Amino acid sequence: MLGAGRLRQRITIRRLADVSNGRGGYMRGWSTLAENLRAEVISQSGREAVIANTLQGISTFKITIRYREGLKVNDQVIWNGQELNILAPPSDPTGKREETLIFADTNTPQRAGDPEAA
Repeated sequence: MLGAGRLRQRITIRRLADVSNGRGGYMRGWSTLAENLRAEVISQSGREAVIANTLQGISTFKITIRYREGLKVNDQVIWNGQELNILAPPSDPTGKREETLIFADTNTPQRAGDPEAA
């Protein structure tokens, strides 16, 4: 069972989608799916990688939230101002629809408007 005491942090989940540009058209941007979700965020590991000819630190996180369907690999978690990209389809570790487990990292930023990021 997922105890409320574990869920001490707040996250936002967003998805890359077509959003209104305010002039009758649409552009690629982030749409918020959920705000202020209670979560447990645990840092799993850190490493360095060369991305775009620059050495960058990459952190991986394990995020646990109350059960939620419909999350996708291209979705993004915002935690403490950090953009964390979901690495694999979120899972229900117990099969009891009590919690959802998300693995995300700071690698490979998904840029709004980038067709290859979707």
